[in-house]
Amino acid sequence: MTYSTKVLKGLIAVLTVLMFVQCEKDETSPKQDNTIQMNGNDFTISSATMMGVSIGDSGHTGIALISASETQANSITIDVESFTRETIEGAYAYPEAEGKKLLDDWLTNYSVFDGSTMESSNLEAGEVTINHNGDNNYTVEMNLVMVDGVIFSGSFTGDFQVMFNNQ
Repeated sequence: MTYSTKVLKGLIAVLTVLMFVQCEKDETSPKQDNTIQMNGNDFTISSATMMGVSIGDSGHTGIALISASETQANSITIDVESFTRETIEGAYAYPEAEGKKLLDDWLTNYSVFDGSTMESSNLEAGEVTINHNGDNNYTVEMNLVMVDGVIFSGSFTGDFQVMFNNQ
């Protein structure tokens, strides 16, 4: 068996496990609630992921919220300088604010793809608060202004696909 075949089989196995784990519901977790808006329009979330990576004492967590339809795909990626399940909760800001953790301006961005054109921009300023509700259920509150003037505001509570890799 070639190396690429082994990697592909391993990836399929991991995705299968994630699919079954994601399908399990915890009766005590809050249900999904979404009030996020992009420039005043509803941002309907079809997928939510959270992935934290670190080496030693430095790392990041990327939170991706995706809104997709038959004709358009929108995403907002929020990047925070916290990288474990135990430390992800808290308030983040850019520019840095006293008592808040750092929200990364370059890695926090959005994109809109309508099948033929794409627009995107990075964070100019904003704040995010993350609460862990148990298991893979989180609440992410945001008030973000992008460099091109697009505004994301509101909150999302729901189950995320979550992975933290800390070395």
